Amino acid sequence: MQKKLFTLPALFLTAILVVGCNTTDKTEDSDVQKNEPSNTEQQQKPTTEDKTVDGSEETPTSTETDKGSTETTDSATAPKQEVNYIQKGKDKTETATESKSADQGYKMQQLPGFKLSQEEPGKDMLVSNENAEVFMRIEDVSQSSYDEAKTSMQDYMNAVGETSSLSSEDLAAFKGVKNIEGYVVNFEEDKEKVIGVVFEKDGLIIKLTIHDNDELDLTDAMFKMAATISKK
Repeated sequence: MQKKLFTLPALFLTAILVVGCNTTDKTEDSDVQKNEPSNTEQQQKPTTEDKTVDGSEETPTSTETDKGSTETTDSATAPKQEVNYIQKGKDKTETATESKSADQGYKMQQLPGFKLSQEEPGKDMLVSNENAEVFMRIEDVSQSSYDEAKTSMQDYMNAVGETSSLSSEDLAAFKGVKNIEGYVVNFEEDKEKVIGVVFEKDGLIIKLTIHDNDELDLTDAMFKMAATISKK
Protein backbone atom coordinates (compact mmCIF):
# COMPACT_ATOMS: atom_id res chain seq x y z
CA MET A 1 0.00 0.00 0.00
CA GLN A 2 2.75 2.40 0.83
CA LYS A 3 4.41 1.50 -2.45
CA LYS A 4 1.28 2.51 -4.43
CA LEU A 5 0.98 5.84 -2.58
CA PHE A 6 4.54 6.67 -3.41
CA THR A 7 4.07 5.81 -7.11
CA LEU A 8 1.02 8.01 -7.75
CA PRO A 9 2.61 11.33 -6.60
CA ALA A 10 5.67 10.50 -8.66
CA LEU A 11 3.55 9.93 -11.75
CA PHE A 12 1.61 13.12 -11.09
CA LEU A 13 4.84 15.11 -10.83
CA THR A 14 6.17 13.55 -14.01
CA ALA A 15 2.99 14.51 -15.89
CA ILE A 16 3.30 18.09 -14.74
CA LEU A 17 6.91 18.26 -15.96
CA VAL A 18 5.99 16.78 -19.36
CA VAL A 19 3.13 19.24 -19.83
CA GLY A 20 5.42 22.11 -18.87
CA CYS A 21 8.07 21.07 -21.35
CA ASN A 22 5.53 20.73 -24.16
CA THR A 23 4.13 24.16 -23.37
CA THR A 24 7.61 25.70 -23.46
CA ASP A 25 8.40 23.98 -26.78
CA LYS A 26 5.14 25.15 -28.33
CA THR A 27 5.76 28.70 -27.13
CA GLU A 28 9.26 28.72 -28.62
CA ASP A 29 7.99 27.18 -31.89
CA SER A 30 5.26 29.78 -32.05
CA ASP A 31 7.75 32.60 -31.55
CA VAL A 32 9.96 31.22 -34.31
CA GLN A 33 7.01 30.99 -36.68
CA LYS A 34 6.01 34.56 -35.88
CA ASN A 35 9.49 35.85 -36.66
CA GLU A 36 10.02 33.85 -39.86
CA PRO A 37 7.59 35.79 -42.15
CA SER A 38 9.20 39.15 -41.35
CA ASN A 39 12.72 37.80 -42.00
CA THR A 40 11.63 36.20 -45.26
CA GLU A 41 9.98 39.43 -46.34
CA GLN A 42 13.16 41.39 -45.67
CA GLN A 43 15.21 38.94 -47.71
CA GLN A 44 12.81 39.03 -50.67
CA LYS A 45 12.21 42.77 -50.61
CA PRO A 46 15.34 44.65 -51.83
CA THR A 47 16.19 47.91 -50.19
CA THR A 48 16.15 51.24 -51.99
CA GLU A 49 19.94 51.29 -51.88
CA ASP A 50 20.16 47.91 -53.67
CA LYS A 51 17.88 49.21 -56.44
CA THR A 52 20.04 52.28 -56.88
CA VAL A 53 23.22 50.25 -57.21
CA ASP A 54 21.69 47.82 -59.68
CA GLY A 55 20.18 50.63 -61.71
CA SER A 56 23.42 52.58 -61.88
CA GLU A 57 25.29 49.54 -63.17
CA GLU A 58 22.76 48.83 -65.91
CA THR A 59 22.28 52.44 -66.99
CA PRO A 60 25.38 54.63 -66.50
CA THR A 61 24.78 58.29 -65.85
CA SER A 62 25.66 60.79 -68.51
CA THR A 63 28.58 62.01 -66.41
CA GLU A 64 30.10 58.53 -66.24
CA THR A 65 29.50 57.89 -69.92
CA ASP A 66 30.98 61.19 -71.08
CA LYS A 67 33.93 61.38 -68.67
CA GLY A 68 37.19 61.70 -70.59
CA SER A 69 35.48 61.34 -73.95
CA THR A 70 35.75 63.88 -76.73
CA GLU A 71 33.35 62.17 -79.10
CA THR A 72 30.02 63.77 -79.99
CA THR A 73 27.14 62.42 -77.91
CA ASP A 74 24.81 61.91 -80.89
CA SER A 75 26.78 60.48 -83.80
CA ALA A 76 23.58 59.80 -85.75
CA THR A 77 22.90 63.51 -86.28
CA ALA A 78 26.53 64.72 -86.34
CA PRO A 79 27.80 66.12 -89.67
CA LYS A 80 29.52 63.52 -91.84
CA GLN A 81 32.07 63.74 -94.62
CA GLU A 82 33.66 61.38 -97.13
CA VAL A 83 37.41 61.11 -96.54
CA ASN A 84 39.86 59.67 -99.08
CA TYR A 85 43.23 58.38 -97.94
CA ILE A 86 45.99 55.98 -98.93
CA GLN A 87 46.95 52.98 -96.80
CA LYS A 88 49.72 50.63 -97.90
CA GLY A 89 49.51 52.00 -101.42
CA LYS A 90 45.76 51.46 -101.73
CA ASP A 91 43.15 54.20 -102.11
CA LYS A 92 40.41 54.07 -99.51
CA THR A 93 37.23 56.07 -98.94
CA GLU A 94 35.31 56.07 -95.69
CA THR A 95 32.64 58.19 -94.04
CA ALA A 96 33.96 60.29 -91.17
CA THR A 97 31.78 61.71 -88.39
CA GLU A 98 32.29 65.04 -86.64
CA SER A 99 33.77 64.87 -83.13
CA LYS A 100 34.37 67.73 -80.71
CA SER A 101 37.16 68.04 -78.17
CA ALA A 102 35.99 67.98 -74.56
CA ASP A 103 38.08 70.91 -73.31
CA GLN A 104 39.90 72.24 -76.37
CA GLY A 105 38.54 74.65 -78.94
CA TYR A 106 38.43 72.43 -82.02
CA LYS A 107 36.25 69.91 -83.83
CA MET A 108 37.21 67.44 -86.55
CA GLN A 109 35.99 64.65 -88.82
CA GLN A 110 36.82 61.25 -87.32
CA LEU A 111 37.16 58.09 -89.38
CA PRO A 112 35.81 54.76 -88.12
CA GLY A 113 38.48 52.57 -86.60
CA PHE A 114 39.75 55.35 -84.34
CA LYS A 115 38.81 56.61 -80.90
CA LEU A 116 39.21 60.25 -79.85
CA SER A 117 39.60 60.83 -76.11
CA GLN A 118 41.23 63.20 -73.67
CA GLU A 119 44.75 62.21 -72.64
CA GLU A 120 45.04 65.09 -70.17
CA PRO A 121 43.89 68.72 -70.06
CA GLY A 122 45.05 70.39 -73.28
CA LYS A 123 45.92 67.10 -75.01
CA ASP A 124 43.68 64.68 -76.89
CA MET A 125 44.55 61.28 -78.34
CA LEU A 126 43.20 59.86 -81.59
CA VAL A 127 44.08 56.17 -81.27
CA SER A 128 43.79 53.30 -83.75
CA ASN A 129 41.46 50.54 -82.56
CA GLU A 130 43.82 47.97 -84.12
CA ASN A 131 46.96 49.08 -82.29
CA ALA A 132 47.08 51.52 -79.39
CA GLU A 133 50.68 52.39 -80.29
CA VAL A 134 49.46 54.01 -83.49
CA PHE A 135 47.97 57.37 -82.58
CA MET A 136 47.87 61.13 -83.13
CA ARG A 137 48.17 63.52 -80.19
CA ILE A 138 46.30 66.80 -80.78
CA GLU A 139 47.09 69.99 -78.87
CA ASP A 140 45.36 73.34 -79.31
CA VAL A 141 48.14 75.81 -78.43
CA SER A 142 46.37 78.93 -79.67
CA GLN A 143 47.35 80.74 -76.47
CA SER A 144 50.93 80.87 -77.79
CA SER A 145 52.28 82.25 -81.07
CA TYR A 146 52.88 80.12 -84.14
CA ASP A 147 56.66 80.65 -83.88
CA GLU A 148 56.64 79.54 -80.24
CA ALA A 149 54.66 76.42 -81.12
CA LYS A 150 57.02 75.63 -84.01
CA THR A 151 60.11 75.99 -81.82
CA SER A 152 58.55 73.77 -79.17
CA MET A 153 57.80 71.08 -81.76
CA GLN A 154 61.31 71.29 -83.23
CA ASP A 155 62.85 70.81 -79.79
CA TYR A 156 60.63 67.82 -79.12
CA MET A 157 61.39 66.14 -82.45
CA ASN A 158 65.14 66.71 -82.07
CA ALA A 159 64.94 64.96 -78.71
CA VAL A 160 63.18 62.00 -80.35
CA GLY A 161 65.90 61.39 -82.94
CA GLU A 162 67.43 62.49 -86.22
CA THR A 163 64.88 64.83 -87.74
CA SER A 164 63.98 65.45 -91.38
CA SER A 165 61.65 68.16 -92.65
CA LEU A 166 58.45 67.21 -94.45
CA SER A 167 57.97 68.70 -97.91
CA SER A 168 54.96 70.68 -99.10
CA GLU A 169 53.96 67.55 -101.04
CA ASP A 170 54.04 65.48 -97.83
CA LEU A 171 51.73 68.05 -96.24
CA ALA A 172 49.44 68.47 -99.25
CA ALA A 173 46.43 67.21 -97.26
CA PHE A 174 46.42 70.44 -95.24
CA LYS A 175 44.57 72.94 -97.39
CA GLY A 176 43.59 76.47 -96.39
CA VAL A 177 46.20 76.70 -93.64
CA LYS A 178 47.93 79.98 -92.88
CA ASN A 179 51.21 78.41 -91.75
CA ILE A 180 52.44 74.82 -91.53
CA GLU A 181 55.67 73.00 -90.68
CA GLY A 182 56.31 69.26 -90.36
CA TYR A 183 59.12 66.94 -89.26
CA VAL A 184 59.68 63.18 -89.20
CA VAL A 185 61.99 60.78 -87.36
CA ASN A 186 62.22 57.32 -88.96
CA PHE A 187 63.18 54.22 -86.98
CA GLU A 188 64.01 51.88 -89.85
CA GLU A 189 64.89 48.86 -87.73
CA ASP A 190 61.56 48.96 -85.94
CA LYS A 191 59.70 50.11 -89.06
CA GLU A 192 58.18 52.92 -87.06
CA LYS A 193 58.14 56.70 -87.33
CA VAL A 194 57.27 59.78 -85.32
CA ILE A 195 55.87 62.85 -87.08
CA GLY A 196 55.44 66.34 -85.69
CA VAL A 197 53.30 68.99 -87.41
CA VAL A 198 52.39 72.55 -86.43
CA PHE A 199 49.82 74.54 -88.39
CA GLU A 200 47.69 77.65 -88.12
CA LYS A 201 44.13 77.59 -89.42
CA ASP A 202 40.77 79.15 -88.65
CA GLY A 203 42.22 81.12 -85.76
CA LEU A 204 43.68 77.96 -84.19
CA ILE A 205 47.31 76.92 -83.70
CA ILE A 206 47.49 73.11 -83.59
CA LYS A 207 50.34 70.77 -82.71
CA LEU A 208 50.19 67.17 -83.92
CA THR A 209 52.39 64.29 -82.82
CA ILE A 210 51.87 61.09 -84.83
CA HIS A 211 53.22 57.62 -84.03
CA ASP A 212 52.82 55.12 -86.87
CA ASN A 213 54.33 51.89 -88.18
CA ASP A 214 54.64 50.10 -91.52
CA GLU A 215 52.25 47.37 -90.43
CA LEU A 216 49.25 49.72 -90.32
CA ASP A 217 50.53 52.74 -92.28
CA LEU A 218 47.80 55.13 -91.13
CA THR A 219 49.74 58.39 -91.46
CA ASP A 220 47.77 59.61 -94.47
CA ALA A 221 44.47 58.76 -92.76
CA MET A 222 45.50 60.77 -89.70
CA PHE A 223 46.71 63.65 -91.89
CA LYS A 224 43.34 63.72 -93.69
CA MET A 225 41.46 63.83 -90.38
CA ALA A 226 43.76 66.49 -88.95
CA ALA A 227 43.20 68.58 -92.08
CA THR A 228 39.49 68.85 -91.13
CA ILE A 229 40.26 70.44 -87.76
CA SER A 230 38.43 73.74 -87.31
CA LYS A 231 37.18 75.97 -84.51
CA LYS A 232 34.09 74.79 -82.62
